Amino acid sequence: MSLDFSRKPELAPLAAVVRDLMLRHAHGIAPGRQTEDVDFAVMVRDWEAFAALRAALLASGDFAERPGAATHRLRHQATGLPLDIVPFGGIERADRTILWPPDQSTVFDCFGVSEAFAASQSVRMPDGVSLRVASIPALALLKVTAWQDRKHSTPGRDAGDLLLYLRHYMDCGNLDRAARDHGDLFAADDYDHEAAGARLLGRDIALLLDRQAIQHVLDILLPQADPHGQLLLAQQSGLDLEHARRLIEAVCNGLAEI
Repeated sequence: MSLDFSRKPELAPLAAVVRDLMLRHAHGIAPGRQTEDVDFAVMVRDWEAFAALRAALLASGDFAERPGAATHRLRHQATGLPLDIVPFGGIERADRTILWPPDQSTVFDCFGVSEAFAASQSVRMPDGVSLRVASIPALALLKVTAWQDRKHSTPGRDAGDLLLYLRHYMDCGNLDRAARDHGDLFAADDYDHEAAGARLLGRDIALLLDRQAIQHVLDILLPQADPHGQLLLAQQSGLDLEHARRLIEAVCNGLAEI
């Protein structure tokens, strides 16, 4: 199957499946939490385009509806793997949220999705399908949004993934680039390899965003780096609290430096 991006919704896999590709397969880093579902971001001009995509997936026979009212949740018939279709683009409101039809009672925060898509790369899969794959900075950005949205409803689901990116970013093919272009990361007498990588990740996330969006991310993360705060993100990460807090502080420093 080939996708004509000029006329059909543009697709990009997000979150766990790309996390596994980028960490385990590209860099030999164990992702920890097993992939439980597949999220696809889909750029659509309106809700009619989303409905048409959903109908086409169901009509193919490869996908089935999942129980519940949520129309974006399907299941792949052959593998049983849950599939979530995350629409964005023309359906977003000014505050970057969408209201799910028909009753618009469910609100979804799309912050970071369009930025992640813009920074994604096209990858051709073995069966000829072309997909746009999000980068690690984009995935980390999406995890910040996801954690902020569901930190109370599903604690621990997103914090562990976000801290995984912070801990291992330097080892995801970034060491030579950091040494060449970010020499200040290595200048401290108490050099911390993971914290330096988290700071670099903050800088790379900032490159995806405008000033207002950077501040939005900092507004979420800075309270989680406060040693006198509740440290909810650190608590949910599964790491030692001070270890996690220092990594969060490092990514905030990187974000603020751009």
